[in-house]
Amino acid sequence: MDHKKSEVSIAIPIYNEENCIRETVNELVRVFEEKKVNYQIVLVNHGSWDKTKEIIIQMGKENKKLKIINLENNLGYGGGIMHGLDNSDGMYIGWTCADGEVSAEDTYIIYEKIKGGNFDVVKAKRENRQDGDFRKLTSLVFNVVAKLRFNLHLKDINGYPLFMKREIYPLVKAEETAHLFNLDLIKKIKEKNYSIFEVPVIHRKRKAGKSFMKISRIFEMAFSLFRYCLGL
Repeated sequence: MDHKKSEVSIAIPIYNEENCIRETVNELVRVFEEKKVNYQIVLVNHGSWDKTKEIIIQMGKENKKLKIINLENNLGYGGGIMHGLDNSDGMYIGWTCADGEVSAEDTYIIYEKIKGGNFDVVKAKRENRQDGDFRKLTSLVFNVVAKLRFNLHLKDINGYPLFMKREIYPLVKAEETAHLFNLDLIKKIKEKNYSIFEVPVIHRKRKAGKSFMKISRIFEMAFSLFRYCLGL
């Protein structure tokens, strides 16, 4: 297949997701093929020590629309996404996560919105979140602080999936590769005066496996946000 003609590329960063990556990808494949979209899915396995590598290699043999990338070192949340975007070739590019917390149907709705041509960037606004009260509280605080500091008129800065026009990606590429990737990207989009639109999506419990978002990491994110707000 000539991937240069892909309508959309979806990057998925993967870190130890052997229990859910196949189901997440199969759901995306089913929906985008039903909608007759010429898609590309870029699977970026970075630093996994479980069976993720073997699983996605086999998936790539089964479906040539999947681009398989296996890296030894973990690139960070944002680094994994950007590596996938850097190796994508769709007219529209974006990402979702491997855990299936946002349905393929909602992912397609966001793609359909960006394809409509009225916005440069379209992203999810997660509703009815299923990741616990503490995570919801920390997310609320993060959004309030970031919006006040950088005048961002969004409800869910870290919401995904996100799709953008391919041509703007080099102009807004984030420098942050870890927890603040989304904030850095959104801030650059705003600075360039590109239009961005949020689409409400239903947030689901992860399909399988465990989240790596522990309390210690949340405190690390808080310190990183403090540093970022001060421009350090």
